Amino acid sequence: MRGILICHALLLGSTVALAQEPSLQDAQKQSFPAQQQAPAHNSPANTTPPPPLSQPQAPIADQAAPAAVGPAQANTTSASGGPAVLGATPQTMPSTISEANAALDKIPITALQFPLTDEQKQLIVKSVLEAPKAQTNTNLADTHVAMFLPTNVQARAFASDVIQKLPDAGRYKYVRLDDRILIIDPTVLTVVGEIRL
Repeated sequence: MRGILICHALLLGSTVALAQEPSLQDAQKQSFPAQQQAPAHNSPANTTPPPPLSQPQAPIADQAAPAAVGPAQANTTSASGGPAVLGATPQTMPSTISEANAALDKIPITALQFPLTDEQKQLIVKSVLEAPKAQTNTNLADTHVAMFLPTNVQARAFASDVIQKLPDAGRYKYVRLDDRILIIDPTVLTVVGEIRL
């Protein structure tokens, strides 16, 4: 009886094991990433690239003929006659090409804070000629734009008619010398302008 029970247990165990194994049909239905599938007929894997000469080619340029350019590229010289820099405006043109910008590069920045036209300079000269010259023990012959004015020098305010015509002149003062007028920024005692008489 004992042998029958052992056979029955073995038989039962193998039946359970067979029931748990997937069938061959189930295994074929499952798709695992490791399994290779045949590519579709119209997929890129089945196509071959065309030979290089079958691609459209750009026309070969005639090196002897002048190239056709647009209006932005046609001007190859600047207004001063030198070569132009693409995209540069008169203000951004390099000083190696623009003589006007090269001259501006030599002017100190403080001289640009109170720019004056020739008419405005004449207006200041007419107003200041009647004013007394600066009386000081300090020699101002070597004092120029972007330099500090000595503290013992008396600077005068511009006349009201000058301030009325040049409102920015109200911020500044002046010192009259024998041969020129120094325009002073009184907050920092810096010479910001110079007008020759």
